[in-house]
Amino acid sequence: MKKGFPPIGRESSHTLILGTGPSVRSLLKQQYYGHERNAFWPIMQTLFNAKAETYEQKWLLLLNNDIALWDVLKSFERKGSLDSAYREVLPNDLKLFLQEHQNIRKVLFNGKKAEALYKRLVGYYPEKIAFLSLPSTSPAYTLSVEEKTRIWGEALCLN
Repeated sequence: MKKGFPPIGRESSHTLILGTGPSVRSLLKQQYYGHERNAFWPIMQTLFNAKAETYEQKWLLLLNNDIALWDVLKSFERKGSLDSAYREVLPNDLKLFLQEHQNIRKVLFNGKKAEALYKRLVGYYPEKIAFLSLPSTSPAYTLSVEEKTRIWGEALCLN
């Protein structure tokens, strides 16, 4: 089975962004949202008005804005990179993560599949946390980057 990445986050993180699991390209690069056409990092750079060229700069951009990042899936079998191609899945211990990160007030799902997997595999919804499903930043989701940026900005309360 393919294995996902460890979480990026701090005790001060107030928002957790959850994807499904890394794409083939992300696994090869060992980076969250490593596919060059995925809009995640360009959206974050636009919203936080910051340039981040290296992977370390990218995750520091999130940490410095108290945002945590992880995936719903710890390990999985999937042919290719499409979210519809998952076969066997095991979730990360997101309940424990949320219990250990008491400042999290918002969970943002990067696409409907992440939300559906969370609901089916984790199903932990503390009252103090808002859960929102956002448009996937994947190039397979054809909404314009500008529209994705607007929606993500509203969810992060940045515009």
